[in-house]
Amino acid sequence: MKYFPKISRGKVYLSPMNLEDSQLFVKWSNDARITDWTHWTPRMVSLQSGKSYLEWIVKNWDYEFAIVRKSDDEFIWATWLYHINRINQTAELWIMIWEFDEHNKWYWTDAINALLSFAYNTLNLYNISLWVKTFNKKGIACYKKVWFQETWIKHHCEYCNWEWYDLILMEMLKPDWQEKNK
Repeated sequence: MKYFPKISRGKVYLSPMNLEDSQLFVKWSNDARITDWTHWTPRMVSLQSGKSYLEWIVKNWDYEFAIVRKSDDEFIWATWLYHINRINQTAELWIMIWEFDEHNKWYWTDAINALLSFAYNTLNLYNISLWVKTFNKKGIACYKKVWFQETWIKHHCEYCNWEWYDLILMEMLKPDWQEKNK
């Protein structure tokens, strides 16, 4: 078995990352259709550096997950919690929709809700935040669909394809998530 369902929601489950996926990680990390939505565009990722990075993530981050489609057990995305502060009960959420053909299928909401359930109910976190580029209208719509709120804008801080973009900080508080998920 390649994946182990840790958290399940809707059409996906979250599983511990599998290092055998490093070749897919490298493929997706070099696809500008995908990386333009993130800060990865200027990076050149070789098979060796991609494998090393994935190994580093698995070794050093506590909560990184492969997002796996339930219907066929295919790895389609990754998500993780990072910058976890146990005293202040905060963390940042990162999600990468790597399989470009899956971008319009809205597995995002199931994956994010699964991770939020884990963050709030299992880890007892209180505030989860994320950053999104202003041109990522699908991402912003998805985050709003799962009740993230825009809280701050960092202006002209991301340069991509000859243009400057703003970043939006969005966050979700535990009581708001609990209220919406009664």
